[in-house]
Amino acid sequence: MEIVPLSDAIGAEIRGVDLSAKPDDATIAAIEQAWYDHIVLLFRDQDLDLEAHTAFASCFGELAKHERPKEIRNEAAELGPSVMLVSNIRENGKPIGSLPDGEMMFHSDTPYREHPDKATTLFALEVPSTGGNTIFANCYKAAETLPDDIKAKLAGRKAVQVFEYGAVTKDGKFDRDNGRWWAQPVFRKHPVTGKTALYVSELMTEEIEGLPEEESRDILKFLFEHQAQQKFQYEHVWRPGDLVMWDNRCSIHARTDFPETERRKLRRMTVKDEHPVLMGDPPGLEEVAAE
Repeated sequence: MEIVPLSDAIGAEIRGVDLSAKPDDATIAAIEQAWYDHIVLLFRDQDLDLEAHTAFASCFGELAKHERPKEIRNEAAELGPSVMLVSNIRENGKPIGSLPDGEMMFHSDTPYREHPDKATTLFALEVPSTGGNTIFANCYKAAETLPDDIKAKLAGRKAVQVFEYGAVTKDGKFDRDNGRWWAQPVFRKHPVTGKTALYVSELMTEEIEGLPEEESRDILKFLFEHQAQQKFQYEHVWRPGDLVMWDNRCSIHARTDFPETERRKLRRMTVKDEHPVLMGDPPGLEEVAAE
């Protein structure tokens, strides 16, 4: 097994591992450590049917179950509750995918739940000739490089995370009484690495609790721009047979637009987190305070 970094900021390609047969325990342990080290892992040229994908994802914990739009009654409905198709394909006028088409802003998966999923695995079945890339950003680095005054202001605070997959812009005020949401730490401590990540995203984060509305909005705008800097990123250009696995506790991802006339189809499974969500200390702030 070979580990090859994909960028200076985030991600590594794992070479020499065939996922069509379940890897042995030692290989899984090495993959898991590489995942903690690099946050995003890429496996190229995999021949991964549903059974093999399920077996691999299950090596890292219990698979999460997904809710599907009522319109979906085709291929996706037959794959089981732990499988989601990310696709723009329609059969008999109905979508087989569970998420919107086209461009999608930065987000992590399921932060609006009390216990967000820790891992996402995504396998490329069909990809367009251009676009539909996934951009990943390192939220450890985003947290580390925040100004100290922002770190101090946000220490110990929570932010409201909402179910907003259909949003393209943030307009209109979130209704707490009629939405799916959960307040999560702005600074989240990883239960395994012990490192702290900036746990907000442009698509999902609505407000910072305990701050005036205008101040919360201004700070979030700054945070979104800060964490989306190219120096924190790796942009993945998909090829059929790619399997990508990422850690939702310390990364965000976004999707670039692609031609609506071309087919895009990926199979997605996520893994539950056996750990509670932990409040983290802003990285570097304690050293500044001690000086």
